[in-house]
Amino acid sequence: EGLLKIHPVSIRFRTGLTAEQRQSLCGEMEKTGAGLVQSGVLPYVYYLEGAAGVSGLPGFSEGMFTVQDVNSALAVEAAGIRGGDFVVDVCAAPGGKSVLAAETAARVLARDRTPQKAELIRETADRMGTNNVTVQVYDGRVTDEGLVEKADVVLLDVPCSGLGVIGKKRDIKYRVKSENIKEIVKLQRQIIDASWRYVKPGGILLYSTCTVSVGENEEMVRYISNELPFDPVSLDDVLPEAALSARERLSAERVSLGKTSRAGLTKEQSLACIQLLPGYAEGDGFFIAKFRRRV
Repeated sequence: EGLLKIHPVSIRFRTGLTAEQRQSLCGEMEKTGAGLVQSGVLPYVYYLEGAAGVSGLPGFSEGMFTVQDVNSALAVEAAGIRGGDFVVDVCAAPGGKSVLAAETAARVLARDRTPQKAELIRETADRMGTNNVTVQVYDGRVTDEGLVEKADVVLLDVPCSGLGVIGKKRDIKYRVKSENIKEIVKLQRQIIDASWRYVKPGGILLYSTCTVSVGENEEMVRYISNELPFDPVSLDDVLPEAALSARERLSAERVSLGKTSRAGLTKEQSLACIQLLPGYAEGDGFFIAKFRRRV
């Protein structure tokens, strides 16, 4: 039911803005007839309704905000990026995560596989005023030997079935089939296998999707932590209480229905990931998992 509801557009203000500056911009937007409601998860994310379009709103062309789902921003928060980190965003288009990472003063290498996608990233980075994002066209299925063990953080927001965004893309429920998901899982595995070596020993791999499929989510957690040199990292210390409470509510309801842990994850693996579902949490259906490369 939550997935099928039409969700409002989610906008993410530049993190350097003060609360007063955000409120001032919201006031300007409301004068155009738009309605804004602040997220209960991340204070710099707002839900927008009643606007004729985003690009014409006050502050957009000046790079004061961008369109980004709260859970997409949450994935970057979960990575724990610090100033001075070198971040590789492997499947970066349209650039929201890369730009948010860059706002922490990190150096970001943002890649995607076509010139068209690279241009989307470049447009977002330029409009938001970030000069520490390098954009390249590169196929994530191929290992770049020059990047091996160079990244403090690798963001892997891989292509997925998109089942978590049915509320915004209604056609997904008509065109996604089980055989499609099997092919997507193969692609995801190729990207993981090609990219994990970019992480320095002791560095972070942040895996995310906008879907709810066990094969694309929890089973990838098992693969990364069982087959690759990574340990799961608990999200309890990096996610806001609102997101953690949503996870606990979902887990409690599963237990009450007699359902076991999805994909048979260990306790450590379960704490390292979160399935965010409409109806239980804000925003789109989204999955986040965090790992640290063994030294």
